[in-house]
Amino acid sequence: MLSGFATFRLTGMRLMPHFVSLILAFIFTLLSLIFSNSIIFYLAILLQILTPLTICSTICNILKTQFQNTGIYSAHLGFMGMLLILALGNLLFF
Repeated sequence: MLSGFATFRLTGMRLMPHFVSLILAFIFTLLSLIFSNSIIFYLAILLQILTPLTICSTICNILKTQFQNTGIYSAHLGFMGMLLILALGNLLFF
């Protein structure tokens, strides 16, 4: 979330849906670790899958117009890619 916060501060309110989705995914993931409830678990996985997808339309425009700042976004984009793969793996193996 820290890598996303730097990105959020640079781009302003355009990334608000992504930031909210990221926070909700984090909260539901923690709740699924604390409580043994399958509904919370599947909601956490759903939010983990949706979170990287919420950034696609915004980040493509940002990378087109602000190519010199791509180094700032690279850590967050890498994390979003890993989050999607790990969420899908968790869904398949649970």
